[in-house]
Amino acid sequence: MKVSIFKSAAFAALLLIGFTSCKDDDNTTTGNVAFEVTDGPIDDTNIEGVFVTVASVKVDGEQISDFNGKQTIDLMAYQNGQTKTLGGADLSAGVYSDIRLVLDYDQDASGNTPGTYVLTKDGVKHALKAGASASSEIKVNAATLDVPSSGDVTAVIDFDLRKSVRYNSGSTTSDYQFVTDSELAASTRLAMKSRSGTIKGQVTDALNLSGDKVVVYVYEKGTFTSAETTPQGSSGVMFKNAVTSAVTDSNGNYNLSYLEAGDYELHYVAYDDTDNNSQLEEKGMLVLTVLNGLNLNAITVGAGATVQLNVTVASILPL
Repeated sequence: MKVSIFKSAAFAALLLIGFTSCKDDDNTTTGNVAFEVTDGPIDDTNIEGVFVTVASVKVDGEQISDFNGKQTIDLMAYQNGQTKTLGGADLSAGVYSDIRLVLDYDQDASGNTPGTYVLTKDGVKHALKAGASASSEIKVNAATLDVPSSGDVTAVIDFDLRKSVRYNSGSTTSDYQFVTDSELAASTRLAMKSRSGTIKGQVTDALNLSGDKVVVYVYEKGTFTSAETTPQGSSGVMFKNAVTSAVTDSNGNYNLSYLEAGDYELHYVAYDDTDNNSQLEEKGMLVLTVLNGLNLNAITVGAGATVQLNVTVASILPL
């Protein structure tokens, strides 16, 4: 009888261990991530739209489970804080650094060619591709995706057209092309909505010094140098290291969205189409009076906060 009692106790202990093990397996925590895309402006007035066909979004090599299907998106329709939802996924809690956009260069969502292209105002589609050996996958630059143990978060992929598309002079196939693969990756960034803020404001130019357009560039504090005003890299990208940028509207308003909480500096550049070729040339850096007394070289942005930054043009420094 004693042996029987011992065996029964041992069996019960094994059952308890097995039950506890199953509970531990079930305790793997997940969070839901929604992926959206937004755009920075492009400095070519002849461009009507820039269409990219997104075939999937990958996190650490795996396609997100709730991808909304192959989508052809005019990125220029999603500026100034506007976003387009790509899809979502339930992911194990943790930090991910390999986030990729997978593009279809050849066919759009309706099966038409090309899949990714610039549409100019004359109705012509100009196929976009970095080169014959270009990868269809764009690894989002310095992406850090934080997935909480519960709840929902939103990750915004900022696809900066100003940095990613260049004029393809002398080409017989397309007037535009993507920059190199490495430059294309550097033209994207990922921002978590929950830890991002906004800078918005108005540029008043009573002296009419700012030409055809004003672009506001935002940099991490202390990172702007004179080299930013010259072409850099294989594709000659201007203001290459700006976090993002915004074009003022007809009333001088601008909106810089999805800035990670931190300290920034802003630089305002005037543009003119001096040779009437639909491509804007830098006219000069604007010298400004800040109406609310803030320092343009030390703007602190908090998560979920909006900084109002109104300025008046005092003079211009030619580049």
